[in-house]
Amino acid sequence: MFVVIYALALFGVWMAINLPSTVTVALRIAEIDPAGKTTTYSLVAGIGTLTALLANPLFGQLSDRTRSRFGRRRPWIVVGLVGTTVGAAIIGTSNTIGLLIFGWVLMQAFINACIAAMLAIVADRIPESQQGLIGSLSGTASAASTVVGIFFIQAFPESILAQIGLPVVAALVFGTALVLIFRDDTPAAVNQARFTAKTFLRSFYANPRTSPDFVRFLSAVFLFCVGSGVVLTYSVYFLQDEVRVSPEELPNVLFLTLILTGSLNLLVAPLVGSFCKTLRQRKTALVLAAILVAAGIAAIATTADVPQFLVGMALAGGVGPGIMFGVYIVLALGTLSEHSSAARDLGIVNIATTLPFSVVPFAAPLLLSVGGSSPNYQLLYLAGAVISLSSIPVLLAVRPPR
Repeated sequence: MFVVIYALALFGVWMAINLPSTVTVALRIAEIDPAGKTTTYSLVAGIGTLTALLANPLFGQLSDRTRSRFGRRRPWIVVGLVGTTVGAAIIGTSNTIGLLIFGWVLMQAFINACIAAMLAIVADRIPESQQGLIGSLSGTASAASTVVGIFFIQAFPESILAQIGLPVVAALVFGTALVLIFRDDTPAAVNQARFTAKTFLRSFYANPRTSPDFVRFLSAVFLFCVGSGVVLTYSVYFLQDEVRVSPEELPNVLFLTLILTGSLNLLVAPLVGSFCKTLRQRKTALVLAAILVAAGIAAIATTADVPQFLVGMALAGGVGPGIMFGVYIVLALGTLSEHSSAARDLGIVNIATTLPFSVVPFAAPLLLSVGGSSPNYQLLYLAGAVISLSSIPVLLAVRPPR
């Protein structure tokens, strides 16, 4: 029962943030600022992701140190759900870019309180022999959230408030259920080091001397996710500007795209998580994932029609990330030197998977502006493919634990 509730809570939280990250915020910006949408979106996406980068390790550190009688994870799940709801309400009613940014910052900050606390539960409660399967639930839940969430866009094409609000309702329902059932959440040990600014800054640092394989893993995951960041961040505008999908057809194409990629994520992640039992197998899986992402990006960059775009997205947004979702949490846990600071260390992993979605929006305008007045999506996409492939030699350097 606990595993089911845990999976549903992850599903709700990922849906609350994934849908606006991939579709809703971009559509809202296109309505408020149609002429400058790519530049504005780069700004909004970058600010939101930077917020997530700061918030996840902050709440992870606080969670590791919380000595509440309600435990150390549950209080931050509750705080995160409340803050996420407030941020979603602001975005849903916004009519200016400034107000939208404010709501997006709140959402990114507080959803990461939930994520940091929930992912740490794997190290807290799950035996090592089951961590591979349970860890893959995060990727599976993320994939399922996209599949289900896109129905909200299809059902309420004119209501941003419904599109962004209904996924948050799911997060509230399932997150509350997890808080109620997770009664053996224990407080932090009393001998925890005092939380200081220096301690917080260490949230962004993994020592390559004491944890060399963890650092290699982080570097490989970051490079891998750059390709996914390119594909997911600019798919709406690529369809509008390059494939020339009409405004009337755009919701349908987005629906097909997210159903396809989400379904593949949902199918691939648990299968890979179940079958890859050793570090060598997990590394091999991630190498294959990087190759598939690069191939998919190349297909997207060279297309002018929807079918080839969907094929590319199936590889770059579906199968490739699905493989990563199935193994990355347990691979990260396998490279940690010790688990007493699991939330903090998994927060660093979250930085590695999230940072590309901040770097890409800030760097993309430089590549998009090359070669003329229209955005150079081909250069941007192919650069993402090359960077994803560069993760392979770094990943291969990760050694089995001694």
